Amino acid sequence: MSIDTFMRARSRRRVASARRALDYADADSETAGESWGRAQMIEAGLPIPRLQHTFFDQDGTFVARTDYDWQGRLAGEFDGMEKYQKHLRDGESPFDAMKREKEREDDLRRMGVMVVRWTWADLEAGRVVGMILEWLDLLGLAAA
Repeated sequence: MSIDTFMRARSRRRVASARRALDYADADSETAGESWGRAQMIEAGLPIPRLQHTFFDQDGTFVARTDYDWQGRLAGEFDGMEKYQKHLRDGESPFDAMKREKEREDDLRRMGVMVVRWTWADLEAGRVVGMILEWLDLLGLAAA
């Protein structure tokens, strides 16, 4: 195969990939990692989650806004490094941000919402679908 033929074939594959990705596009996915995770969920046939869902406690107090949500019982969070490096609150260290995330997750669990988290490495290794499916099955949401 000539280099020209190879490059044309590779270009066609990239165009096909981009077109397929556009089919899954949703403006509520706030980062590339969130979009990639959602695409993996759709490709695997998982139930489609709500994006950027807001949770309130019994008193109506804001608890959390999650990247993904399945029926208010399972929340999914893509953990890019931005929240621990670029988007720190004034005077906050990366440790403080991590502690705040842990407390937020504990608040969700107290409300009966399980939280599953993944990173770029999980996306790259193809582990995200299995991580989510395990909890969808345990919570009886897999056929949702």
